[in-house]
Parts: sequence; C-alpha cells; structure tokens
Amino acid sequence: MSKGITITPLYSGSSGNAILMSSEQTHVLVDAGMSCKKLVEALNAVRINPFDLNAILITHDHSDHISALDVFTRKFNIPIYATGATWRGIHAAEKKPHSPHLDNEIIPGTKTPIGDFEVLAFDTPHDAQGSCGYRFESEGHVAAIATDIGVMTPVIFEQLRGCEGILLEANYDNDMLWNGAYPYYLKKRIAGEGGHLCNEDCASTIVKLCKSGTKHFILGHLSVENNLPQVAERAVLLAMETEKLVRDVDYTLRIANRYTPTAPLWLGDPQ
Repeated sequence: MSKGITITPLYSGSSGNAILMSSEQTHVLVDAGMSCKKLVEALNAVRINPFDLNAILITHDHSDHISALDVFTRKFNIPIYATGATWRGIHAAEKKPHSPHLDNEIIPGTKTPIGDFEVLAFDTPHDAQGSCGYRFESEGHVAAIATDIGVMTPVIFEQLRGCEGILLEANYDNDMLWNGAYPYYLKKRIAGEGGHLCNEDCASTIVKLCKSGTKHFILGHLSVENNLPQVAERAVLLAMETEKLVRDVDYTLRIANRYTPTAPLWLGDPQ
C-alpha cells in the first residue's frame, strides 16, 4: 500500500463536525458532532466500519463537536482523546457514563502515538476551555486540522507551517455576519478572539502557508447563517490571485460539505 495521510471530512460546519484521518493502518476520527446515526451513516459511506476506528480526538466540548459522542462511544467502545478541560465538558454533557478505560488525556505540545500517527495537539483561542487543533505525522507526511479559532496565533501558524494539507476554518463572511439577523452580542462573540475565523483571515493565512510550502487546503466549519461555500472560496481565490498563486498549479482548494462526506484528500506517495 502507498504511504501517506488521507483527510476525509464526513461533515463540517456549524451544524456538526467530524473528520476522518487515515494512514496505511490507522483510522482516527476528529470530533463527533451530529448524531450517532448520522456519524455511522457517514462512516459507512466512506467504507469504514466504526469498530475499525483506532481513536476519537475531540477538539473541544461544544455540541457541534461532541453531540454524537455519548451514544457512539458506548456503542462502539472507541478510545477517546481530549484535553483535561475538554474532558470535564464531555463528562458534564453525557447522559450515561461510558467505560473509563476509554478516556485518554492529551497534552498540548506533546506528541501522542496513535497507531501509525504521531498526534500533536495545539492550543486554539476559542470560548471553550481546553480547545485545541491537531497535527498528524505519519511516515514523513504531515497534515493538520484547525477550526474554531478566534484569531490566528503564532502557535497555531507554527503547527500548520510545513503541513502538506490542512483543513482550516472559514467560518463567516464579515458582511454577512454584521448585516445578518444575529443579535449584537452573538455577532460580537463570533467575531471576537474567542470566536471563529473569518474568510479574510483564513485567506491571508492560506497565502502565507502556501508560500511556506503547503499545497492542499480544505475550507471547513462554514457558518450556515453567515457564510456560503462560494463566498468563502472567492475570498481565498482573490487573496491567492493577488499573490500570483494559481489554483491547481501552486495549490489545491476544496470546501468541506456540510451534511455529506467530502471527497478524500490524499497526501503522500503516488498510489
């Protein structure tokens, strides 16, 4: 088999999030939003048996990232990894306790071996205690997932730099947010340093990452109310064109589907 990493967003957005990270021998789920039924359907659609998952990594304890976890983990007994603060939120939200031997605490800045992967969690500024993103390394290939980011920090950028492929948040369009129907306090929360990353900040980050060597990008966690796939895509394309970076030559770009699996992004040796 060819060596590399595959990123498969199962669904992505303010409605729910789950991303499948696969290597030659290892399948790891990042987040478990939606419902257990929807999560199983998405895994089946990409021909993964839930029992074949090696681990579930949780970025933080908001419902669009853990709503399926309670039932799913009791049904399939998959080991779960999260920061200590996120574990407190997970346990507070669960309706029935799962087996404690499945619980693993992950420490940001420390590599954790999970099957073929070396996983490194990194802190993200979001209004959830213990919020983090994840960087994956496997046999010389590197990928990362970074969503729910109030502001792009040097810590996050350093973990993204050098990755071959990245799923990065493009949550909202500034005009759609501030001219939309949300109450002011919620608009302020979303746009704040503990909220989400806007299209423009996502685009400027992608420009810098592309110039530093990253070639493959997936836009994720789009707001259902304050963004559209074509709006997020246009923001990135304009920023890249300004820097004379050509799509499908200098980089590839796709948008993660909200409710159905997105085509897998393969990073690695020729298949």
